[in-house]
Amino acid sequence: MAISRRPLDVDNYSALDGGTGLAIPGYYRRTNLNDIINNFIVAYVGDGKVLTKIPRYEVAFWAQRAVQEFSYDVFHSEKAIEIQLSSTLQMSLPSDYVNYIKLSFTDGSGVQRTILPSAVTHANKGVAQDENYHYLYDQDGNIIFAETSETIDRYQTANTTIERTEALNYYNGYFENDSFGYFGSRYGLTPQFANVNGSFVLDLNAGQIYFDSSFSKDMYITLTYVSDGLGENGDFDNVLVPKLAEGAVYASMLYNLSKLRPSAAGGVQLYKKEAYAKMQNAKIRISNMKIEEMTNIFRNKAKWIKH
Repeated sequence: MAISRRPLDVDNYSALDGGTGLAIPGYYRRTNLNDIINNFIVAYVGDGKVLTKIPRYEVAFWAQRAVQEFSYDVFHSEKAIEIQLSSTLQMSLPSDYVNYIKLSFTDGSGVQRTILPSAVTHANKGVAQDENYHYLYDQDGNIIFAETSETIDRYQTANTTIERTEALNYYNGYFENDSFGYFGSRYGLTPQFANVNGSFVLDLNAGQIYFDSSFSKDMYITLTYVSDGLGENGDFDNVLVPKLAEGAVYASMLYNLSKLRPSAAGGVQLYKKEAYAKMQNAKIRISNMKIEEMTNIFRNKAKWIKH
């Protein structure tokens, strides 16, 4: 390693204890992108090396591309943010959002209840119209759209709170009401509706998540999502790569840079195989499977089910 910074213990623990330590807790398990770029240039670029002459900006480009691609499939760059709902029952997507993993709300006991996407309502754009139902246009001739569509407005104002309360009573009453249709019915359960935690509609174009009327102001919502890993790309010191996958990032950068250069074309296939193999190794390393935790889960499989 050309650069491997280890913070002093006083910096690490002082920050945790509310002191003035400069280290980010848990920093040492990761390497920032600036160090990766510098290490790559030292190890692979120069006279007598694999790549003779490459500008730093090109190395930086492929380093960022590697971080992005690995974030989706290898790093599992999951982030979780918690917000307090306003009266609009909406949540804005983070700037580094790529895809959601889970949405949940926190109940009074601190338990996170999973919220499922609506199966019957989807995001759309409402066209502004006049009293004769003609479309409205701006001065440039473009169609004017409403801030929210009527579909979303009705979705957020429908009286689902009463239905949700009845559904909870139905569940706690051991499904005694055969005609209750919130879940489908007693003998015709519809799984996609078998949820009393509420639902949401994701609007990627508007960058918003809409919640139904079973939610209320001041509820706490947690969004767990996949980040592109470059949320702080204005400062590469804040773009961090797990050390368990550092070698895979170097291999990916080497392959992508060498395949563009005739002088290194002879080793491209070797570099490609090495990049793939190291990526698979990184997946295994970061999978984070714990034998004790898996054993504890499998113990549940030994239960006898009485009929």
